[in-house]
Amino acid sequence: MTGPSRYTGLLRVDRRTTSSGVSTNATVSYDEGAAIGYRYYDAKGLSPQFPFGYGLSYTTFAHGSLEATYNASTRTVSLTVTVTNNGSRRGTDVVQIYATLPAAAATVEPRRLAAFRKLTLASGAKQRTTCTIPADDLSIWHAGNWTLVPGLYTFATARNSRAMTVQRTLTIR
Repeated sequence: MTGPSRYTGLLRVDRRTTSSGVSTNATVSYDEGAAIGYRYYDAKGLSPQFPFGYGLSYTTFAHGSLEATYNASTRTVSLTVTVTNNGSRRGTDVVQIYATLPAAAATVEPRRLAAFRKLTLASGAKQRTTCTIPADDLSIWHAGNWTLVPGLYTFATARNSRAMTVQRTLTIR
């Protein structure tokens, strides 16, 4: 990091050093709040050339049959999805699970990566995989506390932060 950036919302560093190179004053400003990485692009309505989680493969995968449940006693969300290798060779897929928060929390952060799972499948193979998300991972920082906002959550599997494949909604109270 070398100093202020001309792009808004990015990390800025004010760094002063002595002749020996020792820092005398370093100030880091986090003005962007939660809008960093893919969240910055979401907030600004921009489409990056290579979205967060983007990757190439020598085969193709499909996500289907997504099931979502919320267990109030353990305060966890369980998502089970079928991943199919539709290609002609063995390959690896990273199933990303994004959570869209209720409208009351959307001003803070509309969507977040909640879980991911890496699977290697032979050509034509199919596998069910489950991701468990603690409700605390869906909380937002509000009024000095981590708060789980009650309401309608949408969970989607994705290839990257821009390519959602299957989705389900759950009400969490």
